Amino acid sequence: MAPAGTALGTPELDCFRPIALADTSLQRQCTRLLAAGQGAAEIPLRSGNVKKRYRRNAADFRRRRLLMTLLLGGISVATPLDFAASRRHFGGCLSSGHGPRRAMATHVPLPPGLPQLLKAGTRYFSGLQESLFSHITACRALAMCLRTSYGPLGHNKLVITHLGKALCTAHAGTILRELELENPVARMLGAASQAQEEETGDGANAVVLLAGALLDNAEKLLRAGLPVAAVRDGYDAACKEAVRLLPGLACHALADLRDPAGVAGALRAAMGSKLFGYQDFLAGLVARCCVAALSPEGAFEPDNVRLCKVPGGGITDSCLLEGMVFCTEAESQVHQAHEARIAVYCCPFGLARSETKGTVLFQGAAEMRAYGDAEEALLGRRVRAIAEEGASVVVVGGRVDPLALHYADQLGLMVVRLGSRLELQRLCRAVGAVPLASLEPPPPGAIGHCQRVYLSEIGSTALVVFRQDGGACPMATVLLRGATHELLCSLEEAVTDGLNTYKALVSDRRLLPGAGAAEMALAVRLATLGTYLPGPEQYGILEFAQALKILPAALAENAGLPVNETMAALEALHQLGTATAGVRPGEGGAPTMDAAQEGVLDSLLVKERVLRLAAHTATTLLGVSHILVAKKSGGPKVRGENPNWDLEPDALE
Repeated sequence: MAPAGTALGTPELDCFRPIALADTSLQRQCTRLLAAGQGAAEIPLRSGNVKKRYRRNAADFRRRRLLMTLLLGGISVATPLDFAASRRHFGGCLSSGHGPRRAMATHVPLPPGLPQLLKAGTRYFSGLQESLFSHITACRALAMCLRTSYGPLGHNKLVITHLGKALCTAHAGTILRELELENPVARMLGAASQAQEEETGDGANAVVLLAGALLDNAEKLLRAGLPVAAVRDGYDAACKEAVRLLPGLACHALADLRDPAGVAGALRAAMGSKLFGYQDFLAGLVARCCVAALSPEGAFEPDNVRLCKVPGGGITDSCLLEGMVFCTEAESQVHQAHEARIAVYCCPFGLARSETKGTVLFQGAAEMRAYGDAEEALLGRRVRAIAEEGASVVVVGGRVDPLALHYADQLGLMVVRLGSRLELQRLCRAVGAVPLASLEPPPPGAIGHCQRVYLSEIGSTALVVFRQDGGACPMATVLLRGATHELLCSLEEAVTDGLNTYKALVSDRRLLPGAGAAEMALAVRLATLGTYLPGPEQYGILEFAQALKILPAALAENAGLPVNETMAALEALHQLGTATAGVRPGEGGAPTMDAAQEGVLDSLLVKERVLRLAAHTATTLLGVSHILVAKKSGGPKVRGENPNWDLEPDALE
């Protein structure tokens, strides 16, 4: 037994400050209490004959980080109790019975350093193990999740959003957009993928796979003792060399941006990776749409192409309309107009009403009748003035007054209501109209023109079509057909990616061999460079080359091919100088093919941005030394079954 005045310590309390005990009997009782782990013990207090029963569990010693001080006859004993419970039971102080009341310590001061400067609830990670290796595991899990969705034969993911909406898709951009990632490093990886999706429309999954492979390989080098700076320098050098080698791998260039057949061949691989089997039809449809929306100056804006989803039918029933299509009905009895002159109003189709309430005082029935007649006459004059200006179609962005609609039917005006201001702006660009803010007669330059406006019905869905057949129209609409809502969403994603790929081709018309051929060619060249390059950076270059092989390996794995045999045959072909050899996507026969001859082509600009984004993301995350996660904002949490519901979970657990 420890002598009086010495510190009492147990293995469970090695993180707490030892407290001196002066009374041998109380010391023995406290020793039995702390060593028991589970069970109950009684500690008498000197102030009166009150006995307190305290229950301690061995798990409390591992999970609690606070101390409660008990004044047992003037002797302090340290036990790791919950701070909130100690304040609730003892009110912050106890009386010893010998002397004045003394205040009890309410908390244990934090150790000096950065944790002491941070706000309560902030989580702090430092060192390679906490700030890097543990978060690389999260990036590896995200990459493995998306790896099975890579390529034309990738598997779908069923994602249930926080609103309960079910999404069945293999599109990496949609999956990352709907997932609520909590890990900060995984969030940065998802942000890089979404940036690739918005810029080029293709390669979002490749960014995640390549960056995840780079981080995984970097972990091996760091555990082997290589400095972080050497790994980052090697990755930077490998990325610059790969970008320099890319133009030499180009096998084709798009000659004419207005040639639908040539554009369809360039978009075939990007469309086939989303809906394999329909790549030829969809590539031709998107190519005609892009050529129709291309400006005379050669500029292309994906927003000039609108997508209208109509349930029913099949994928091959989708078509292109030069003009605008809206899923709405005509408000008036007139349902079509030829050589239409269109007046567009952002206001309601009726008399303006004040936002504040007003009171009108009538002296008799005659005054009330005269007031109503004057209002009707004013509205009739305004509608008649619109018709006299030559307008045959009126498009409004607000409510439609029944009385104004009555006058429009008498004058033979077709009235269409659109609830979106963005759709009004796009319609104005398509027909050349100027939106008006009040129901006044349109000036001559504000009226738009359209060859045909009519109400149609496709698959029990009412549509209003503004069609410009053969005329110059800056807007085009792709009418998408599909049996299910999930199929329509997949079609929308595929067409959107095709439009963004065409925008990238407008900037750079060079094309690379697809099906993993470009990645394998770069991997072979970088491996040769890393073998003969002196210095510790060569290990980073070699691991960068190994990471590039992840993409063709994922294609072979998802296609059901033997991965080892396919990768060995593919690497042997590239070692012999066949730079266009790629993976054959499950069509039987040999596992490899000539991607250039098969017409599987990728945009050079897309590949370049994939390499830059993946390498930049990996080097940025490798340079992180500390991670500080602030406490989430918001109101009080709902009390749950956990007794410590109001505390943040322990990061170590």
